This record gives sequence, C-alpha cells and structure tokens, in this order.
Amino acid sequence: MKVSEITLDVLKQYLRVAGTADDILLKAILAGAIQFSVNYTGLSEMDLDDKPDMPLAILALCSDMYEVRQATVTGLQINPTVAQILGSYCQNFL
Repeated sequence: MKVSEITLDVLKQYLRVAGTADDILLKAILAGAIQFSVNYTGLSEMDLDDKPDMPLAILALCSDMYEVRQATVTGLQINPTVAQILGSYCQNFL
C-alpha cells in the first residue's frame, strides 16, 4: 500500500469506525496526517509513496489525531513508532 492509496474506507477500517457520522472529520485528519509527515520529513507527498512503511506512520498519526481531540498542548508527544519511521526519512535537519 502507498500513502496515496489510503482512502476514507481504509482509514475507517484501521480505526474500526462504522457509519458516516465522522467522515468529514476523518478526511480532515487524513489530510492533516499527510501534511504533518510532509512538513516533518521535508519530503513531497509523491516521495511519501516511495517509502514502504510510511502508510503505517500516516495511519498511526490519524489514530492519534482521532482519539486525542483536545486543544491543550503540553509538549510535542509523538508516537515512538511514528517518530522512528518519519525520522528515518527526515531531510529537515537544523
């Protein structure tokens, strides 16, 4: 699977979400997870498709975004698996 192949149905299956009540939210979450990955790594969306483990990172980010919907941020806390996957492709070194 490639990042570009993650559909709303794939995301809903991963999250175990039934029905259509959250479809608009889930579409926004998927777009946000992809954009977060682009910003974090410095790769383009097309480049994400070349990374075989990137769909897992996107789905895990979506899960975190869906399950934790709060406005308060106490610090950047990213899933360790996601951090490892994104970090291995990161081109944004300062």
